[in-house]
Amino acid sequence: MLPAKRKHEPIRQSVHVDCPIEEAFRLFTEAFVEWWPLTLYSIAGAEAKRCFLEPWIGGRVFERTTSGEEHDWGSVAAWNPPEHLRLSWHPGGHDDRSQTVDVEFRTDAQGTQVTVTHTGWETPGVAVCSLGRNGTEMWSAILGHHFSTFVLERALVAA
Repeated sequence: MLPAKRKHEPIRQSVHVDCPIEEAFRLFTEAFVEWWPLTLYSIAGAEAKRCFLEPWIGGRVFERTTSGEEHDWGSVAAWNPPEHLRLSWHPGGHDDRSQTVDVEFRTDAQGTQVTVTHTGWETPGVAVCSLGRNGTEMWSAILGHHFSTFVLERALVAA
């Protein structure tokens, strides 16, 4: 019998992308608006128009609706290109109830390994991910499908 997963254990999801580490970091951050699955993971749902990740410490992570309303998701807590990005994460919530999303980029033999570690589940009021589904499923879909597909499509267009 496998040991039971602890309630507040960090979520870790990784994906390999076939590009240099600098490109993986750039696509993850600068092209965030292009690859983030806003229709699936947003606060405003169908009204969400764009999402943004401001590329500096203290920068906002937020979405803007079709009417121009903005919803904060978090802020940039660490910015160390091309190896590391840390976000305080509180979609639709308050800063005092933030979780942490660490994104690490590591060169491997074929390109870059991108790993997301999402912690802070023990914080009162954030027992479930604010963007909807179970956090493990969310990050698996976001990294394993949306981000990796975006990187692959970019490589095909460039070829």
